[in-house]
Amino acid sequence: MKKIILSFVAAFSLLSLNAQVTGYHMVPCTGAGNPGGLNADPEFPPGGGGATGWTNIMTGPQTNAWSGNQNIPFTFYFNGESVTQYKVSSTGVVTFDVASTAEAPSAAAASLPSASIPDKSVMVWGAEAKTASDYILTKTFGVTGKRQHYIHFASMTEANIQSGWVYFSIVLEEGTNNIYLVDQRWFCSTVSAQCTGTTKLTIGYQIDATTASGMANYEMKSGNDATVVDNIYYTIAPGSLADNNADAVSLALDEFMMISGAPFTLNFDVKNLGGKAITSLKLGYTVNGGTEIVEDFSSLNIAACATKTISFNTKWTPANLGKYNVVARVIEVNGSTDALGTNSVSKNVTIVDKVAQRKILHEIFTSSTCPPCNAGNVNFNKVISGKSNHSTIKYQVYWPGAGDPYCTQEVRNRVSFYGANSAPMIEIDGGWAGNASSYTTALYDEFAAKPAFLEISGTATNTWKNTITADITLNPLVDFNSSNLKLFAVITEGMTYANLKTNGEKEFEDVMKKMMPNSTGYGLTGLTRGTAVNQKLSFTFQGNYRLPLDGSTAQHINHTSENSVETWDDMHVVVFVQDAVTKEVLQSETFAIALTSVESMESGILVYPNPSNDLFEIKASDLSNVASEVVISNVQGQVVMTTTMSNGSLQVNTADWSEGMYMVSVKSANSTLNTKLVVKH
Repeated sequence: MKKIILSFVAAFSLLSLNAQVTGYHMVPCTGAGNPGGLNADPEFPPGGGGATGWTNIMTGPQTNAWSGNQNIPFTFYFNGESVTQYKVSSTGVVTFDVASTAEAPSAAAASLPSASIPDKSVMVWGAEAKTASDYILTKTFGVTGKRQHYIHFASMTEANIQSGWVYFSIVLEEGTNNIYLVDQRWFCSTVSAQCTGTTKLTIGYQIDATTASGMANYEMKSGNDATVVDNIYYTIAPGSLADNNADAVSLALDEFMMISGAPFTLNFDVKNLGGKAITSLKLGYTVNGGTEIVEDFSSLNIAACATKTISFNTKWTPANLGKYNVVARVIEVNGSTDALGTNSVSKNVTIVDKVAQRKILHEIFTSSTCPPCNAGNVNFNKVISGKSNHSTIKYQVYWPGAGDPYCTQEVRNRVSFYGANSAPMIEIDGGWAGNASSYTTALYDEFAAKPAFLEISGTATNTWKNTITADITLNPLVDFNSSNLKLFAVITEGMTYANLKTNGEKEFEDVMKKMMPNSTGYGLTGLTRGTAVNQKLSFTFQGNYRLPLDGSTAQHINHTSENSVETWDDMHVVVFVQDAVTKEVLQSETFAIALTSVESMESGILVYPNPSNDLFEIKASDLSNVASEVVISNVQGQVVMTTTMSNGSLQVNTADWSEGMYMVSVKSANSTLNTKLVVKH
């Protein structure tokens, strides 16, 4: 134990000395994702799906402008000198020389060192806040002692990619005084199409007019993915390149693990960030801060920038079910104290004894005015054909053009929640977003194979006057302590026809009609293993059917007085639990709505089968001895048939009718009964 304590003391001493180290070096290898994994925020402009907590310090258009001075929220040293503030140029340069009165450099990036760049600067030179949709933002992540301060260039302009965009970050790290340059997202486009241009940024650092390092004409390596999955980063580290420096990359443990799988082998990924090959390592791991297991590994040959998986010989056997924190660290490299890359990594693990089959939640943003949505829906249906481990909700959106008639305000709220800015866009369990045409069986299988730790059961019914009620039971198999969990119950219509527009689709499946209680969901205070949560949610559809003209706000259905339900015997309730902050969906389930009465918007009338192919029958039992007039009209209000009914029953031939929805009205001397019919050949 004394030796371990001395190792920590040595590490702390190196950190302290590191504050006084002058000079920098670019670490010769890149990292994947965001450094340290602290920032998992999506990469969207503010207001377009960007995460909360960011501070906007500059919005375009700007020309060679500096921001105001910004405070660094922790102690930080640049080139061995304590710095407390920085300012940012509209062209991608961050300087710690806040007293400089020199004009901000132009967007025409050049090689380093450059007389255009102030002393004490770091840069992604050439990323320009040129338009009103270009932003420079800041946010700090992590806990005291290990914080990272992001200076984020969001949706920036770059001269060589026409109308495309660049997302890049400069990150200051507390303790190590490292600076990271994070290549996050880029896209090259003309006004109307993707193009073939590449970025020509200058990234790196400049200490003074003679001392600098970096890359000119840098071509970005990330793609147009708005998550961290395709990010890479470059490390600017104080001092010279150390011979013996190992980075703790990852620890291969799942968030939830079955106790029946114990004992567990701990696989620790270590990356060589030093100037010499790694031939030996001393590694250690602890569980919940207990006694450290320390092991020596020799006869290794890890080349510079290479990563190797090291398996601890001492396996871990959890004593009980519950939560554990596992920390693995690099203690020595080649017999010397590690030169402090990221030398430890931790994983929070929950040991469980039961899992549930996951039902994937598909949320698809689509529209009858969107030509690519037709192909997206065809591909989606192909992927899910023959599969049952999923739930589906389709949000008919308000673009392109005038948008889909079945768009509602709740659809718009889900668009904002996810930052959806294209269609057909599909969200899978709140954790993967992409074009529905890009969805694959492999992705489906990947998500369906993830274990779930929440069971959802219940029923859904349609009772008097079209009150939809969902009785839901949640059975958590583990403790969920998040205060951000929300329960959603979404009423969908299995097939609609009347929202036909311009994209060639004639029918639209799983269309969202109403969210219960609303688009913000029902708040859960947390879920405790073994303690069931029962919740009843309901909504009553009011008034008569109306087909909106388009997806504009003025045309949205007013749920207090009208509805857009085409038929009442083809409806479902999709129930899911979601973290409102991380957007992770814990589990979903779909319940067919049972018709406990045959009431439509008026009592006493039934049409079947509905949808109809060539024949349907009208039943109005209260009118069995009353002469009645039957009027059937299409959604444009044109009467297609008028006849009489004398015994409360009538059969109608629809073989020659066009597919779509029709309104059925049965009028007697004392009443008028209305319902809807769908014709589908």
